[in-house]
Amino acid sequence: MASNSDSIYNVLTFVQRHPDRVVFKPRQYANSVTVGIPDSVKVSNPEIYFPSDRLSVNLLADSFVGENGDLLNHFYELTKQSKPDYSEVWVTTSHLKHQNLYLLDLSFE
Repeated sequence: MASNSDSIYNVLTFVQRHPDRVVFKPRQYANSVTVGIPDSVKVSNPEIYFPSDRLSVNLLADSFVGENGDLLNHFYELTKQSKPDYSEVWVTTSHLKHQNLYLLDLSFE
């Protein structure tokens, strides 16, 4: 699945390291984080990972979650969850062409 790629890892790492260069959308749901990333940020195969004006939703593989737990925990701490517990992470991505943004939403279940 596209969501388990190095590209998604690289985008998450970029957001973690450069929060001043992204837009965090207000939290509507207690278990998710939504981020807008300038589409000038280099992403490998953006047509696959950030399809233009449509959503791509994928469940992160258990192996991806296990290997990148520290990175995902960073984003989990940005949610409104009070209990540090999740077993699945869903990633929704899109390229919002008219806003010149890549949309990234992480949902912790």
